[in-house]
Amino acid sequence: MIVLDRTLLICLVVLVQILTATNPGHSELPVPSNTLNSNTQTLSFNLTSNLNNILSSFEGFGNVTSCNAKLSQLTSGLSSSSPESIAFIDALGKPGPGVTTGNFLWLGNYEMCGTGALVNETTGYRYKNCVVSAALTQGGNPLALTWTGCSPPECKTKDDLQDVFKQIAVLINNSRIIHTDPSTWNIMCDVKQKFDAGAYAAVTIVSLFGILVMVGTIWYLLEQTIISFLERVKDCTEADAEENTREDSSLLAREKHQAPNQVESFLGRLAKCFALQRTMETLFSTTTKPGQVLCLNGIRVLSINWVVLGHAYAFAFSFLGSHLYRAELIKRRNFMLVFNALPSVDSFFALSGFLVAYLLLKQLAKRGGLTPLQWIAFYVHRYVRLTMPYLVALLIEGWLYRLLVTGPRAQQTTQSSNNMCNQYWYTNLLYINNFVPWKVPRAGAGTCMRQSWYLANDMQFFLIAPIFIVLLLRRPLLGVVVTGGTVICSALSTAVIAASYHLGPAETTDNSPDYFWLVYNKPWIRITPYLVGILGGWFYWKWGKQITMVVDSLPEWRKVVCATPIWVVTAAVEHGVVFGLYDDVQNLQQKRPISEADSVSYQGLARIAWSLSLTIQILLCQCGLGGFINSLLSWNVWQILSRLTFSVYLLHLGLITVLFGQMRHTLFFNTDFEFAVLYLGVLAMSYLCAAVLYLTVEQPVTNLEGVTYRKSS
Repeated sequence: MIVLDRTLLICLVVLVQILTATNPGHSELPVPSNTLNSNTQTLSFNLTSNLNNILSSFEGFGNVTSCNAKLSQLTSGLSSSSPESIAFIDALGKPGPGVTTGNFLWLGNYEMCGTGALVNETTGYRYKNCVVSAALTQGGNPLALTWTGCSPPECKTKDDLQDVFKQIAVLINNSRIIHTDPSTWNIMCDVKQKFDAGAYAAVTIVSLFGILVMVGTIWYLLEQTIISFLERVKDCTEADAEENTREDSSLLAREKHQAPNQVESFLGRLAKCFALQRTMETLFSTTTKPGQVLCLNGIRVLSINWVVLGHAYAFAFSFLGSHLYRAELIKRRNFMLVFNALPSVDSFFALSGFLVAYLLLKQLAKRGGLTPLQWIAFYVHRYVRLTMPYLVALLIEGWLYRLLVTGPRAQQTTQSSNNMCNQYWYTNLLYINNFVPWKVPRAGAGTCMRQSWYLANDMQFFLIAPIFIVLLLRRPLLGVVVTGGTVICSALSTAVIAASYHLGPAETTDNSPDYFWLVYNKPWIRITPYLVGILGGWFYWKWGKQITMVVDSLPEWRKVVCATPIWVVTAAVEHGVVFGLYDDVQNLQQKRPISEADSVSYQGLARIAWSLSLTIQILLCQCGLGGFINSLLSWNVWQILSRLTFSVYLLHLGLITVLFGQMRHTLFFNTDFEFAVLYLGVLAMSYLCAAVLYLTVEQPVTNLEGVTYRKSS
């Protein structure tokens, strides 16, 4: 609900006048996302002198209500001496600098809505902040206006202002400059957030883990003291026991020998699973075991940092006070590393497939196969290990953030996710949230924990991975044919869907609201890099040792000669996947259509090209042809940070939402340094919170599984 009728009218009239003055007689937006006109006209108009005429020419607001009467009182004139009217006008969002460069985010003074003159001294009622998102068009070009202000207590429902919006829409449409449909306006006001069942569940589970960590940590300390004390008692009693008979001495020795072990009870072992001393030791350990694929640690950390970078920029763009910065960035070729950060997720799929294949093949070869019970344990282990930290992150993001975030756009950033979590939380825990609900808005907006689409896909791939892996073990040729054929089918289906629905080559270059649910989150599309990773893991398991032995026997210059061409080719392919869309993006910004052939070919081949190149590079590192690149990716520090990447993925998007949901101002980036500070702050905050989740939930659950479930030899 938004109740600033005449004030909103004033702001929209300002927008109309600016567009008219900036670009008279033209139907294009004054500032598309491309290069701005260097001869931008200087705006010169006096709004104040025309304000009374504007208001007086706007007749009536429908039926007279207490809401309308209050609004008429507040907006009767800017020269009013009423402190309430002055504060009301002062607190509302107004067109700020940069309207001609795309600043349609007009945020008012959030704190003023509940303080000072905007509090009824008699009843104690406060004004509340409201935000309206108006979908406007000019010459067929979309223009999104977001505007905030304070709502008086007399305006209680959206119906109070229905007539106001209709009249404003008539005025806007009569201008023949901008067109709008008031039914598309999204209006939202602050409401007092209450604890619901989800919030209580979140607090309960978070508190439970906190208590377990505290108890485990204390027990870990006390246990050492108790055992030390009992051992000293044992030494003393054994000296006295020498005077007794041999039979009595043996009995006493057995009893004293068992005393310390009694402390290490089953409950004691469970408690120590949550001890910070133990989980921190695991987190900071840099010990390695033979056969570990150490280069994956560096790839994993760099990939998650890339994901955070892309999401941070995406949110920052929605708060930009000027599109000059965005337009300038998009003209840079190197910005494609951010604008087209989508391959970072394909890296995780490829790494996951590689590790699952390599580790399972080693286990199957060692045991000669798995029993039905061991297969059940194979899946249960995965589900429990991932789901417990996932559940905690889901509860926090879905139900607690809305209680913590305040700001002019807090409702917009948290309420939609909360509503979807209330309705579909079970789909996340069943890992079917990429199917239910089937169709969701663009980029996952309006879903429960937006980034969780990846977790659903990864779990679904894990469920069917043994089919391909067992085939590769038992019937290698058939396994390669089936796995490779599935990769080709996945790529073809992606290309067909892109051609049928006329989709762009990537999400960031596609304006279709259907892209996300058609392509982005569906397993038959995203399985390509996972299967390529499985083939890579099988190849390394089968021939890795032999190739490594041959490579080790070669002189260094031959290693360089053999490896350099492969590194150059794979790096060139990866460069093409990330930066190959540059010309298409520039065409899009210039409102030139992207070739459908480019879109279809990129959709069908990009994921194969990226994951295959990455997998080959992993094999080069593991077989002794990685050189300094392998040394860099295998750095011990990556080993520590890589343990946090899962928790970083779970938490980072919610933390970004909290950061921007509480923002009271638009962003004007003058230099890249300003955004670098913002990004590094988000990244550091993500790793810090991830460390807390890892130490209190993720690793304790892994320790707990080791106590309660004993693997068969």
